Amino acid sequence: MTTKRLIRISYFAMLTIIGGLISIEIPFAPTVKITFQTLFVAASGLILGGRDGMYAQIVYIVIGLVGVPVFSRGGGITYVLQPSFGYILSFPVQAFLTGFLVSKQKTVTSGKLFLCASAGVLASYAIGITYQVLIVAFYIGNGLLAAIAGIPGVLIMLVKDIILIYLLCLMYPRIMTMIGAAKKQKFEDNGLDGGAVSSDTRTEAAATTDKPSPQQK
Repeated sequence: MTTKRLIRISYFAMLTIIGGLISIEIPFAPTVKITFQTLFVAASGLILGGRDGMYAQIVYIVIGLVGVPVFSRGGGITYVLQPSFGYILSFPVQAFLTGFLVSKQKTVTSGKLFLCASAGVLASYAIGITYQVLIVAFYIGNGLLAAIAGIPGVLIMLVKDIILIYLLCLMYPRIMTMIGAAKKQKFEDNGLDGGAVSSDTRTEAAATTDKPSPQQK
């Protein structure tokens, strides 16, 4: 693994930490807070590719489980008993699935990016909700009905994350250009029906992560 890849993986692990620590309360829904963690998980898959995006999230999880308080309620191995840990546990899956689906596209448009990233988010929520229900119902002991009753609030967060993913995909071409990962690409910023980009001219970041050179094997 090259130094550049290590730096990018570390960078997105740090962004995931920052995204979880920033929270904005919604006036009409005080129990719901806007965070940017899922956004940065999706970005790690889109920009780094599936494999390195997954590595970035694994680094984030390991940092938290060894005791560094990077999770919303602290850190440590006992955090696995928190109902919300399922969402954290799903981050590597989300990043990998997002990057994997993008890598399978012959052409890349904003619309395709959005669908790939949304698939990753839905997988993340499926894992997170299942984990939350199991912990609340069987470990905390509140019962299955009480656990299921908390799902509607989670769905509000899902809508919020889908909107943020939408905005990320609109900004993706400019982000890739800013970080110097789109040297030969020409993006058309036309919303979700933006111009296609051939997979043969995929970004340098994705190329180095999804197709390692012989020296990296």
